[in-house]
Amino acid sequence: MSKIVCKEKTETRNCKRHGEYIGRIYILEFPDMRGIELSPSCPVCLKEMITQEEEQESDFEKQNQIKKWQSMNIELRFYEASFDNFDAYNSELQKHLETCRNFAEKPNGKLILMGENGNGKTHLAISILKKVGGRIFTAYEIGLRLRQSFEGKINELAFLNELSTVPLLVVDEVEKVRDTEAKQNWFSHVIGKRYDRRLPTVFIANCHLKNDCKEVKKPCPRCLEFHLENNILSRINEKGTILKFNSGDYREKIRTMKLNY
Repeated sequence: MSKIVCKEKTETRNCKRHGEYIGRIYILEFPDMRGIELSPSCPVCLKEMITQEEEQESDFEKQNQIKKWQSMNIELRFYEASFDNFDAYNSELQKHLETCRNFAEKPNGKLILMGENGNGKTHLAISILKKVGGRIFTAYEIGLRLRQSFEGKINELAFLNELSTVPLLVVDEVEKVRDTEAKQNWFSHVIGKRYDRRLPTVFIANCHLKNDCKEVKKPCPRCLEFHLENNILSRINEKGTILKFNSGDYREKIRTMKLNY
């Protein structure tokens, strides 16, 4: 039985875009048939094509990632936030980073991130959220959406059910809950449902605990206890881990460094 023979040779070819190049040509010889010559491609064109395909694939993946972050209600500023790029520039933040990593691996109970603005609380909370899945809302945003239910714009029960069933719920600016009895009610309801279903919750509060307050009259407006009812505080504290952020405003430090520079 006759076999197909493959021969090869090199020739100088010319690319209209990149000029001359040395190409390897393969010739397939079939029995009783004229040989088929496989012409080479310009290596620069080939590399550009591969790079373009990789960039298109990367852009496609990035767009899908952005859609995912948007569905989780993550803001643009935190699209790139992760544990790996968190700046744990002191021992306190290093410990908090490790605690948050562990919580993301085994999400259970409640995690409370407390402290002034610019400490990296939201960065860490969203890093957990990206690992576990779920949604993030500010307390004000939840209250606003529930008010929309009174106008028939959204279904209140469906929204509360979503808050009560997502794999992880992150509530930012918890200290802004205490405006009306209705806000206290939805907060208590959601926390209770998630507790009964053993679903993890992360709270972010830009304030401090009464025990850490330096004001004479306690609780002061910067105390978490000033804003939440006792039954809600009890639910938050039960099986909850509190991380206190006392490192100061990181963004302010960056601004100061730039001005001094």
